[in-house]
Amino acid sequence: MLEGKGLPGHPLVAIGSRNPAKTKGVRSVFPEFFPGCTFVEVDTSSVAKAQPIGMEQVLSGASNRARFALAQSSGDFGVGVEAGILSVSPREHINLQAAIIVDKEGRSGTGLSCGFLVPDAFIERMRKEGMELDRYSHELTGAERISEEEGIVYHVSKGRVSRLQMTEQCVSMALIPWLNKKAYGF
Repeated sequence: MLEGKGLPGHPLVAIGSRNPAKTKGVRSVFPEFFPGCTFVEVDTSSVAKAQPIGMEQVLSGASNRARFALAQSSGDFGVGVEAGILSVSPREHINLQAAIIVDKEGRSGTGLSCGFLVPDAFIERMRKEGMELDRYSHELTGAERISEEEGIVYHVSKGRVSRLQMTEQCVSMALIPWLNKKAYGF
């Protein structure tokens, strides 16, 4: 178990990932609302599925990451971010990110990022070959190299949106209950 407690008024945020896009996104958003917060990164690969497909799997992955990180760190918040595929019709599938934040009081918030349409042919191949979307990144985008922070979305959106920004979006949305405690009964 990792040890740590935030200083009074400076919460400890346990990030359920070591992926740079996820950790940088969380580290970017939390200080805007909780100045002075500190962070610990927790390896949650043992509690997350490689390529979640469907909202249930995406949210389950984010929740498992958040709860595991919080339990391992004795932190004030646990944050789980999960990227996955959401089927919106039989032949249309959206890649998006979900964040779930839990606190030491047992309260939670959920947020989603923007998403982009993944060609059906890649979804069929992912299912057949059991691979993650990232394995097809060159074929899908034409890019020779795709960084964790950029992600596939950066290339298919022609630089308009990055994976880092998607992480920032979903984490910001998941924090809304803490930013509006009275409305959410916190």
